[in-house]
Amino acid sequence: MGSITDLSNVQGDILLDGLNKEVETFAFFNIPSGQEAAFARALRNVAQEEITSTQNALSTKRDIRDCRSDPQLGAVMSRVPTVGANISFTFSGLQKISRVVSGLDVQSLSGGSFGSGMKQTAVSGLQDPIKPDTQDPAWTDQWLNNQLDGVLLVAGQTTQLVQDKLNRITQLFGAAVKIAFKIDGNVRPGDQRGKEHFGYQDGISQPIVGGLPGLTKEESFVPPGQDIIDQGVILCGRPGDAQAQSRPPWMLDGSFLVFRQLKQNVADWDDFLQQSSNTLGTFKDQLGARLIGRWKSGCPINLQADFDDVNIGKDKMRNNLFEYDPPGLDKNNDFTITSGMRLVCPIGAHIRKTNPRGDQFGPNDDPRKNVNPHRILRRGIPYGPEQEQDPSAERGLLFACYQSDLDQGFDFIQKFWANSTTFRFPGAGVDAVMGQTNTSPTVGMKGLFPQDANRELQLPGINRFVVPRGGEYFFSPSIPAMTGVMSNVVATSGDANGANGHGQVPLGH
Repeated sequence: MGSITDLSNVQGDILLDGLNKEVETFAFFNIPSGQEAAFARALRNVAQEEITSTQNALSTKRDIRDCRSDPQLGAVMSRVPTVGANISFTFSGLQKISRVVSGLDVQSLSGGSFGSGMKQTAVSGLQDPIKPDTQDPAWTDQWLNNQLDGVLLVAGQTTQLVQDKLNRITQLFGAAVKIAFKIDGNVRPGDQRGKEHFGYQDGISQPIVGGLPGLTKEESFVPPGQDIIDQGVILCGRPGDAQAQSRPPWMLDGSFLVFRQLKQNVADWDDFLQQSSNTLGTFKDQLGARLIGRWKSGCPINLQADFDDVNIGKDKMRNNLFEYDPPGLDKNNDFTITSGMRLVCPIGAHIRKTNPRGDQFGPNDDPRKNVNPHRILRRGIPYGPEQEQDPSAERGLLFACYQSDLDQGFDFIQKFWANSTTFRFPGAGVDAVMGQTNTSPTVGMKGLFPQDANRELQLPGINRFVVPRGGEYFFSPSIPAMTGVMSNVVATSGDANGANGHGQVPLGH
């Protein structure tokens, strides 16, 4: 299969910058027993009328840009009212639909983490903490006690716009959808905009999906240091998808969505940085920067090791233009941190664990080509009030990411990079932000003391700073799949409406 030629095929939160979002609601739903055919019929209308495509999202961004550049409209339209929606399905949800439609082959998806569901693999695979006296992950009851079939994600400028959009969609589905629970997220206010609750600028380093059609020169610009990845790393069936030949046709231009509700314990993080920086003989913000790999502004420590340079942090021409030190690690299977060695960016820093850049040893001469098959597109948003507003309330990140292959994307990054105490080399420890091990109380991490990388700091094995509260694996089908095979209901005896309300089974699209 060649490259994509029509961005209206792809759901809008997947490619480019995703949906515009000040607020976002994730509405997790079930398809009640006996309502499968009604759901599939309604899905066609929902996909045609309410689901936002990448082309829709791009057009909205262009309208916003044009309004803001118009001196007469700029002030009035500085906050253009926008809203968009996408829909994704668990394996359970796809199974239910497949029983009432013709041609939806889901058997190939039954294996692996998607077929099992995140609840089944969280403890053994992702190393999530274990609920006492059980083998279940220590998640909230709403995640443990609900069998989910899908999620409606609705993002927009205001809470009212988002709620109205969600209401329209659920009205189209009627009794065929039951909302199990909802989780709301919102961009942080004021000077914290774009930052997660620990205070670090988020989403700076995102790969660029190459060869997308119909983009302007400005829209296709690749900032220095950003990686261009094949379309098939994100979209099923496109060049770069290693499983393309085995995919059923309906999966073309779909993408797997990983959702994780991650609670952030801000006070614990701040206390740990303060106490540990005193132990190491550094200062709080520098230790935080070394654990993350960037200062709070987004400035990489490889470009400024001693203090936060806000100008670099906000400059997209510089804030990704760096490699990790020391150079040449992509040629080495072994690397030993010795006493007195200086290392600007620790081997176990969050951004180095999750995107090794030039570190990665592999078959390609260009080390980034060894990393790029594992890249993901992140679409997370914070949730919960500000720490100062209500210190006792829960807050964190609604982590969401897209990829064509879970085994090469999120699962690979989490299991083999973030959670590994020896990636990329011994002494790395686990990623302090998203890494964890439920088998060790503490894990040593080297490289955090600027003057001597061999000095080791003990971090909790069970991550107490970022705590998984629940999550699931979903598949986000293309819009043609939803208006075609996924709504191609097979007429049965006694079914007067058939597939299209006229007693006839429509041809596949």
